[in-house]
Amino acid sequence: MRDLNRKILLQLIKNSEQPVREIAKRVGASRQTVAKRIEQLKATRAIISFTTKLNPEKFGLTTKAYILLREDPRGELRRKNEAAIKQFHQVTEFYRLFGRYSAVLEVLIKDSRELTKLVKRIHGLKGVRETETFIVHSVVKNVPEAPFIQVLSSREKS
Repeated sequence: MRDLNRKILLQLIKNSEQPVREIAKRVGASRQTVAKRIEQLKATRAIISFTTKLNPEKFGLTTKAYILLREDPRGELRRKNEAAIKQFHQVTEFYRLFGRYSAVLEVLIKDSRELTKLVKRIHGLKGVRETETFIVHSVVKNVPEAPFIQVLSSREKS
């Protein structure tokens, strides 16, 4: 990745709301060049989206939990479960796993009552054999961009 692209990405990670002219000034390029590079980064899917991060607690979503699933290994059942689970609005992330469990769900909910209802819905899906739920007690670190900052910064120095 080109040095200028790395600098632009670092600026966007720091503050994606800053105007292109401000990014251009900080990276030492013209506004047109930066705008063009951002469009190229979007076209190549290096940048997937620009989004707003909301504070869940301000919306009454005070509980985060992780639900591990153990399912029947048949692909058809898993595909049906995936389609159903993707429709649950409480599920923010859904990953397939290798190992003892077949999937992990990250959920954001109002309270333990809503969590109980959701787990019961999941148990109602055909092929779900077992779940194990972990309720988040406190957040120690939540910086999903940290690995990107490290990668982009370390390459900048080399």
